Amino acid sequence: MVADDYLAEAAKLRVAAEQAAVKYGPSSQAVVFLKYEELIRLWHVHLAAGSTPPPRDQLDRAAEDIRNAYARQLTVRHDHPTRVVRRDPLVIEFDRAVFEDRYAVAAHRAVEQTWRVRSAEVPADFATGAPHMFVIDDRGQLLIWRRQFTFRELIFGRAKSQVEGVPVAHPMLVPDRLRVRTAGEIVLIGGPRVHAVVANTKSGHFRPPPSTAAVVRATCAELFAVPTDRIDVFTVGGLSDQEYAGSTHRLVGMTA
Repeated sequence: MVADDYLAEAAKLRVAAEQAAVKYGPSSQAVVFLKYEELIRLWHVHLAAGSTPPPRDQLDRAAEDIRNAYARQLTVRHDHPTRVVRRDPLVIEFDRAVFEDRYAVAAHRAVEQTWRVRSAEVPADFATGAPHMFVIDDRGQLLIWRRQFTFRELIFGRAKSQVEGVPVAHPMLVPDRLRVRTAGEIVLIGGPRVHAVVANTKSGHFRPPPSTAAVVRATCAELFAVPTDRIDVFTVGGLSDQEYAGSTHRLVGMTA
C-alpha cells in the first residue's frame, strides 16, 4: 500500500472517530480504537513518504487525541496483587501465589512464544504494524509476545486470547521473577528495521505508573535506534506517580 492509500484510510478513520466522539464521548473505547487505527496508518504514511514532507501535524493530533482519552481512564483497585520492590529504577512485582494459581501452568508456552529483543532487526516472522503484549523486565530487557492482536482486541480487551486454555497475561512473560519496570502493548512500524514505535503502559496486572512511559521510550530508542520523536507512548490515568499511588495503594509499602 502506498502513502496516498494510507492517508486516505487515515482520513476516513478520523471522520469516524469524530462521529464516535459525539455519539459515545471523547474518551470512549470506540474513539480510542479508531484513533489508534488512524495513528498507525499515519506512521505508515511517514514510512512510505520518502522525500514527501510527512504529516507531522496529523500524527501529533492523533497521538494527542489518544493521550487525552487515556488520561480519563483509571480503574482503582485497592487490593491489587502487586507491590513495588524498588524505586530507582522503579520495579513492580506480581504476587507469586496469585500467579501460581492462575497463570503458571501455561507460562512456559508463553515464554517460548516471546521475542527477547537484543538487536534492532525485526525477525522475519514477527508481525509489524500490529499490536503485541510487551514487558520491560527488572533487568531492562524488552520482551515482546510474538502472537499479534487486532486493534479491536487492543482496545476492548485480550480476554479471548489464551495459551493452553489460560487467558494470556503480562506476568506470564516473566514467570521466574515476576518483576518488571513497565508493561503494556506495543506496535512496531517498519521492518526489518523499525521506523516508529507506538506503545502504551496499559497492563491490568502490573499497573505501571505514568512515569514508566520514559522507560519504554528510552529502551525502544536504544534497541531499535529510533529517534524519540518517532516513539508514541500512552499512559493510563493522566496522573503524577504520587497521585497514582494514592488512587490505588499499590505503590505503597515498598520493600527492600
